[in-house]
Amino acid sequence: MGLLIDSPPPNLDFPSEELYAALQQRSQRGDFSTPRQEADQLEILSGVFEGKTTGMPLCVIVRNCDAKSADYAALKDIFRPGHADYSWFQKYQIFDYRGGGRASGRETLARVIAADLSRNLLQDIKIEIVSTQIGERKAAHSSPVGDNPFHWPDPASYPDLIKYLGEIKDSGDSLGGILQVRASNIPLGLGDPIYEKLSANIAKAMFSIGTVRGILFGDGYDLARRPGSQCNDQFAEGKLASNHHGGIVGGISNGQDIVFELIIRPISSISIPQEAMDKAGNPRQISIQGRHDVCHLPRLIPVVKAMLQICLADAIQYQKLVLGNAADLPSFRESLDKVDEELLTLLWRRREIVRQVKEYKQQNDLPPQDLAREREILNKAAILAEEMDLPPELVQDIIKLNLRISDRC
Repeated sequence: MGLLIDSPPPNLDFPSEELYAALQQRSQRGDFSTPRQEADQLEILSGVFEGKTTGMPLCVIVRNCDAKSADYAALKDIFRPGHADYSWFQKYQIFDYRGGGRASGRETLARVIAADLSRNLLQDIKIEIVSTQIGERKAAHSSPVGDNPFHWPDPASYPDLIKYLGEIKDSGDSLGGILQVRASNIPLGLGDPIYEKLSANIAKAMFSIGTVRGILFGDGYDLARRPGSQCNDQFAEGKLASNHHGGIVGGISNGQDIVFELIIRPISSISIPQEAMDKAGNPRQISIQGRHDVCHLPRLIPVVKAMLQICLADAIQYQKLVLGNAADLPSFRESLDKVDEELLTLLWRRREIVRQVKEYKQQNDLPPQDLAREREILNKAAILAEEMDLPPELVQDIIKLNLRISDRC
């Protein structure tokens, strides 16, 4: 597993020790986590010389040393309940049953590395995460994080929580929970009004984590129950007097703490017998064996923090452009690189749609090429280019190249 960062700032100290400490938080072990033990040793393949970044692409990998693909051999033709096997097989028509892929929690180590490398952009932003509920057990209050791996904020009920987790472990089952996330010292004005709302981008970042199934900002469900008079954040003495909406209004941060809750589902791999289905459509009953978490919240918390750090760092960099104070070349290049990535993604999506159109035409005995349609596309592009103050001839040339790329599917 690893990551590649293109064009990082040069001559920065590479934080090897800090990165290792961050990875150790993610891989912390206990009585209710997987017994799999990975050293998580960083290997720097490029972009660092004598402890400093060179400005060249920075490539870091972490080798899997304790993987056991044989644990999955008995399930190679079975779609496991709660796993990505079935939906991914329908999409790709192939599924790697051996574990450790993009559906594995193992891939989150790259997120932790990326977040730690961007921490200098966050200035004095502070992020705190507590577990307010695990399974049926709820913390009595949300005081600062206690000294325990679950970030359980209620010391009085912690022994009962451990007993409860032991019972679930003995039964062969697993538990999820609810995490409360609070980010303080947030700059004003992060996010955009509609399509790049800070709340939407945070939600997307959180939902990219495999076991996150819900997010609630601010007062959450209470906002649906209360009248507007009790939900509006009113002003008093020149500042906001409440924070019902979790620090984001109209898609943009208002300077208050960003507060949200995450609904975390249990790990799907359990030893209790479950009804499954094989690739031939036959019913199968399985009991999953191997090395799995009873409750993975301790290892998930650093990942949630990492994704919020990355999301906020992104928003801070874009806000510099809005305010006109991004005078440094790396900031401009970062923004351009993201736009270029979006363009390439759109090209790929267009090519995939064209491939489907070709299949449709073949199945329905339609001619493969429609010159009138291509002329229509070029004319529309020229009209839109003029409206956007772009050179129509060059835009048409780009569209022609786009048509050629799509034609090679």
